[in-house]
Amino acid sequence: MKYTKILIDQKGRKYIFKNDDLHTKDGMIKADEINKCEVGETVKTHIGTEYTVIYPNITDMLQKAKRGPQAITLKDAALIAGYANLHSGSRVVNSGTGSGILDIFLAGIVYPEKVLSYEIRDDFAKIAGKNFERFGIGNVEIKIKNIYEGIDEENLDAVILDLPEPWLVINFAAEKLKIGGILISFSPSIEQSKKFHGALNMNFLQETFECVLRNWDMKVVRPCSRMIAHTGFITVARLISRNKKLKF
Repeated sequence: MKYTKILIDQKGRKYIFKNDDLHTKDGMIKADEINKCEVGETVKTHIGTEYTVIYPNITDMLQKAKRGPQAITLKDAALIAGYANLHSGSRVVNSGTGSGILDIFLAGIVYPEKVLSYEIRDDFAKIAGKNFERFGIGNVEIKIKNIYEGIDEENLDAVILDLPEPWLVINFAAEKLKIGGILISFSPSIEQSKKFHGALNMNFLQETFECVLRNWDMKVVRPCSRMIAHTGFITVARLISRNKKLKF
């Protein structure tokens, strides 16, 4: 996986390098000068302001990605990836591609395996595709398909859903997950989570939670005035059997 470069100044301001001359708040930098720089080296604008050349991390990608629909936050993406038990080579289906933010996060974890991402809207798929291209993400495959009609892939380690009606996918996921595989639903509404929870049967071990993130101001040693509180509910279900059928 070959990431693009970004340039960052001492105040943390970041610019994505797109193989063209870069215009910053502090002047312009020629593309040739950036291409000559190795990661960790510095380059100056035409007025002398210094920028460091680095590869983007996941936080940079989430901040600089083009947005379409509501994008998942880093705190939720990290929790989902952790509870999904993903690692290099894991086979994962994600449905509800949106802007591709979660796919970018997952792609770095499962590489060199691909993330299979289901999306029904062409406009969202195009936004996500541009984000993958922007950051050099080559191991995400977008499928223009309604996952409510079924999952094509077999022997999956995880299925992740960010959908209005995730309970409609439970039967398909139960058929295509490995025993021990993980089904995760992210929903902004507790009523959605309740219905999803109620549709799962004894084939799954399950739990639901939310993640609240609070930063600290270390200059005054107290919590920051603003925090990222509720963004959604995460239900994690582990497939332990296929003996029972779902009944709605």
